[in-house]
Formats: sequence, structure tokens, C-alpha cells
Amino acid sequence: MCFIISSVGIFAQDFFGGGASAGDWGVGMNVVMGAGGRVTNFGINPKLQYYATEALRMETSFSYFVEKKDIIDWDLNFNFHYVIPMKYGFSVYPVLGATFLHRNVSFTNYREDGTTFEDAENFGRFGLNAGVGVQYDISPEVYVDYEIKYQYVSDFDRCNMHIGICYRF
Repeated sequence: MCFIISSVGIFAQDFFGGGASAGDWGVGMNVVMGAGGRVTNFGINPKLQYYATEALRMETSFSYFVEKKDIIDWDLNFNFHYVIPMKYGFSVYPVLGATFLHRNVSFTNYREDGTTFEDAENFGRFGLNAGVGVQYDISPEVYVDYEIKYQYVSDFDRCNMHIGICYRF
């Protein structure tokens, strides 16, 4: 009985060691909900990751949000994660990085003669990302994650919540 219990403990330590090594890459996909800037909308977020060390992970991602209230948003992010392993395959990580947000707003304009015409306004702004994430290693190569980050952007602060899956290789 003692042998079986110790064997299970040894296997668990090996499996839940994190799985990442320096030089590894990861690709993943998240579903994202963005809230702020007068609209809350959902989108998709493909991401590419590189492990500089076992703990330091660099990530670039692109979020495209579904049109809502004649507003289309997208953002491009470059973030750093410092992955801190916990127990049972869970890890937590702070998020710090940079973002470029783009917004397209469609609206109806009125002329002095009473006629209308459709118009659009586009703008983009640079900002900073800060947040926290948690991940669960399903296997040494695959993990699921939940991340919440706040994007500090002039006149357009926004909170994004991500849930997704990633494959390490």
C-alpha cells in the first residue's frame, strides 16, 4: 500500500512540473470579452508564445471583436508572463505588456438640407496592459487558461477577460 501511494506521488510531481522549457513555443486560441469604451463585446484571440526561460513567457496576440452598436474593435498585444507553478498542475502569472487598440465607429450624419449620409470614424491608440492569469496543465504540452487584463489607453481604457487553450512544443 505504501509503495502504491509513493508511486502516485512521484508520477504527480513529474506530470505537474509545468511542462515548459526555455526555447519552447506555444500556440493557442482564446475567446475574449472586452468591456469598456461604451461597449461590451466578444471576440477571438489567437496567440503565439515563446518561453525565454521556464518561467518567463513572451506572448503576442491579436483580438478581433464582433461588431456591436456599429462599433468594431481589434487590438494587437505584446505581453510578458512570469509563470509561477502551484500545486496539482495549476500556475498563476502576472501580465505586463503593450497594446495597440483600433476602433471603427459607423454613424449617420445629417446635412443642413435634411438629408443623411453614413460616415465612419477610425482611430487607434497605444497603451499598456496589466493583469493576472491562471492556467491548468492538462498534459505537459496542453494547458487551459483564464486571464483578466486591464488596458490603459488614453480615452479608451478597457478590461479584457480571456479563456482559452494552448499547445506547447
